[in-house]
Amino acid sequence: MNLSDWLLPSTNSRFQKRRKFRQIFYLRNGIHIGSYLQDMRRSGVRPLRYLSHLGMIIGEHETNFASQSLEGHPDVEYTEPDISITITEPYVGTITPVQTPTMPWGVELIDAAKVWPYTRGRGVRVAVIDTGVSGEHPAIRGNYRGGVNILSPNADPQDFNGHGTHVAGIIAGRATESGIVGVAPRVYIYGVKAFNRKGSANLSDLLSAINWCIENKMQIVNMSFGMEKMSESMRQAIQIAHRKGIVMVAASGNQGFASKIDYPARYPETIAVTSISKNGHLSQFSNMGKGVDIAAPGDKIPSAWLNHSKREMSGTSMAVPHVTGTIALLLYLNRSLNPEQIRYILMQSSTKLKHLAGIGLINAYQAITFYKRLKR
Repeated sequence: MNLSDWLLPSTNSRFQKRRKFRQIFYLRNGIHIGSYLQDMRRSGVRPLRYLSHLGMIIGEHETNFASQSLEGHPDVEYTEPDISITITEPYVGTITPVQTPTMPWGVELIDAAKVWPYTRGRGVRVAVIDTGVSGEHPAIRGNYRGGVNILSPNADPQDFNGHGTHVAGIIAGRATESGIVGVAPRVYIYGVKAFNRKGSANLSDLLSAINWCIENKMQIVNMSFGMEKMSESMRQAIQIAHRKGIVMVAASGNQGFASKIDYPARYPETIAVTSISKNGHLSQFSNMGKGVDIAAPGDKIPSAWLNHSKREMSGTSMAVPHVTGTIALLLYLNRSLNPEQIRYILMQSSTKLKHLAGIGLINAYQAITFYKRLKR
């Protein structure tokens, strides 16, 4: 039996018109996948995707009874309903006309340019799980290496929202003439489109994105999104990617909570990032709490936008790529550094902020200097 035969869209038009429910099935190790797929079909569940690196199947059905009949299956560890996640940022500024080129304040604050004589992150593979990336933007195209459109696999991961392009510009911008300069201006950027033009994604699409990152040997995954509820399947996916040596950087969230952060940032395997403003204080919108590892600039950050333009945005989503870029600078110097070694270097070399309960502000120059001392 060919596995792909089980993953083709249904040709039953009556099935297509009815409301469908998606379910995530996490399988036990060592099962015979073909046999289980047959059982899914018999139970009225249509398998959509098999995420081989995660050991999960995304299934679709018309009634809750269909999935319930598989929950007690001996091959299933657990099941979880699909949910929707939406990116929301507290501030999206107007399009900024090209002015006298200046270094973005966030890149300047973390002293990234001081290490560019030694490392610009050349060739480090960075995946941006987001709304896609406008790879033809003048600030990004030199570093853009394609990617995947999870929502429409036969299409390019083109960005019709702007969020993913903005994030990519903070990591890898290289247009000094327009002032869009990223932290690591020679990394390889891959757009992993899991969010639609409205900034919404299904949990199943995010899992598929992580599976793609493992399959394609990404070194860093930028996750400028968050959700308030814990997902067991997302937790498993993050743990598996972490064991594979992928560094995952996630946003703490923008609800202004003082003692609670979003998932997946709350999972211990990710590097959780909160946001500071130009005055060095916690951004008004930024979540804080147990699990936050480091702070980075996230308030009114200028970066790339749609139609080859430039725009300011605020959010912990903008803080995350400052950290991602700094990690890329480190990995260029030593690609064997694992996620926990990276976390240690970043936290030990950060500038401690008293008003952030000891959470440090990332500093690329201090991180590289600290790493070089460790090597001696």
